[in-house]
Amino acid sequence: MLHTWRWLFSIVLLISINCVSFTALAADDINVKKLAEAEKRSEAIAEAQGGLLLARDGETPLSTLIAIGQAIEESDWQTAAEFVDLRYLPKGINAEDGPDLLRKLAILWNKQNIIDLSQVSDQPQGHVNDKLPSYRDLLGVLETSTGPVPVYMQHVPDGKGGKIWKISNATVAKIPELWDEYGYSPQIETLANFLPDFKAFHMENWQLLIFSLSILFGWIGTGLISLAAISIAKHFEPKIAGLTRFCGRSLRWFLYFSMLQYVALALGLSVRARVWFDNSTLLYLANTILIIGLVELYAAYKSKQLHDQDKSYSVALLRPMVAILKIVIVVVIALMWFESSGYNMATILTGLGVGSLAIALAAQKPLENVFGALTLYAARPIKPGDFCRFGATLGVVEEIGLRSTRIRKLDRTVVHIPNSVFSSQELENFSVIDRRRYKHDLRISLDTSKEQLQMLLMELRKLLLSHPRVLEVAQRARFLAIERDAFVVNVNAYIDTGDINEYFGIAEDLNFHLLNIMKQLDIQIAPVGQSVVLQNATPPDLEVQQRAEQTIRQLIDEDELPFPNYSEDTREAFKDSVSYPPIGSVTKPKDVLKSPEELAEDAEVEAKS
Repeated sequence: MLHTWRWLFSIVLLISINCVSFTALAADDINVKKLAEAEKRSEAIAEAQGGLLLARDGETPLSTLIAIGQAIEESDWQTAAEFVDLRYLPKGINAEDGPDLLRKLAILWNKQNIIDLSQVSDQPQGHVNDKLPSYRDLLGVLETSTGPVPVYMQHVPDGKGGKIWKISNATVAKIPELWDEYGYSPQIETLANFLPDFKAFHMENWQLLIFSLSILFGWIGTGLISLAAISIAKHFEPKIAGLTRFCGRSLRWFLYFSMLQYVALALGLSVRARVWFDNSTLLYLANTILIIGLVELYAAYKSKQLHDQDKSYSVALLRPMVAILKIVIVVVIALMWFESSGYNMATILTGLGVGSLAIALAAQKPLENVFGALTLYAARPIKPGDFCRFGATLGVVEEIGLRSTRIRKLDRTVVHIPNSVFSSQELENFSVIDRRRYKHDLRISLDTSKEQLQMLLMELRKLLLSHPRVLEVAQRARFLAIERDAFVVNVNAYIDTGDINEYFGIAEDLNFHLLNIMKQLDIQIAPVGQSVVLQNATPPDLEVQQRAEQTIRQLIDEDELPFPNYSEDTREAFKDSVSYPPIGSVTKPKDVLKSPEELAEDAEVEAKS
């Protein structure tokens, strides 16, 4: 166990040393697109050279580089060193070190450049118009603090009477100096030799090891930071909703990817491996997560604020708007990444335009539902919690989503109606009713006298005027029609409540009063339909009829007959004279007559007292 921790500590130390040593210059003119195109051209040329045998190894600069590349892929540095000019080297540099020198040159080259075989001459004489001697070709340059160092290929004798293209000895002479300044530290070299020889993703064995450990320990480290941030965020959660979730997810992922980006750039990777980090791929990803997290944090904060202000409809609108905003953010950042990777934005946008048209045609129905949802949010005909009727569907709206609206029916089943249909057809919303209509057509028996009908109408109008929950709007009690089997008396009024349950209680009270009036006046409801009844006739109550006639005659004599309406003074006298709730009810008048706002004010005053 102690040995394992010692190795881990050594690796962490090597990372810190490497962060100081590796200050390799970035190849600013190389991006993902250029790299992909260069590799594609080089592979095609290498296959053509190998398949057609256009030149023997070393006959041209191109064939030399292909032979070196094939030997390096097989880790055969001895064979690759045969194409390095090891003659006339400065003192201290031995020809026997050719494989190691070539390995170091390959590492230095790969940290700054890539080889595009399409730019290398395939002629035995090399490039003839490069303003260099005919025996020399320029392969590229290595940027250093003292200026660029050229990497040459040179046409030299092959020892068999001919000539061959090799890496110039002038370039080989500079390798030790370049390695001391820009190569790997001795500790890294020791670690690389200790580890098995393997490569992946254009990384050396030690680079893969350190990056893998960074992935593991970075996740643990950012987790500890996230836990500390969460413990602090909990104190602010009541004021800033969603802060704890932001610290636990978005902040952690942002720190994690940023750390990996930093470690990757500190490892001295080759251009092929570093190109994905040079254009800040991980930072784009980290910033995308951070921005989306901030959007979600603001949405959670705003949602809580709207809930506290009792604006639940706005909360329902907030969720799809946040979803659309997050999609826009991802698309914009993706376009920025493509642009930094070397892709033409005009071409991408043109492709997106054509692709968007195809997607729009393919996704016509889903888009109709999305726009239907936006129409519902903008027009606000309904909101979650409303009781409504849509066609034959009657129920409570539970959620307005981007695709459909969810309604729970009275039998507790759930119906999902597409928004495109929901927003385009007739919709009846019962929750926005500000008053309820009370309406009855009383079919009075034909045995009822005129005076009894007049007394009934008077008492009904008095009842409507007297009841405290009946509005003055559209009050009426009228002798509407004389039909073959009944007198029709119409009663119409509006109750000052939109709550259906409260309305039923008030309507019930009015019905009891109505029955009491009809009983006092000995008025019967006409039977429905026609029936033949064989029984002894029940004579009418002459006393009640006479009393009704006497009352009407007295009103006529005193010019007080309330037809077609009561006088204004009488109407004012009747107003609120009926007790509601009725006497003896457990419901107190103050609980019914006061508005919700007044009840809230009374509760606040009572709480303060």
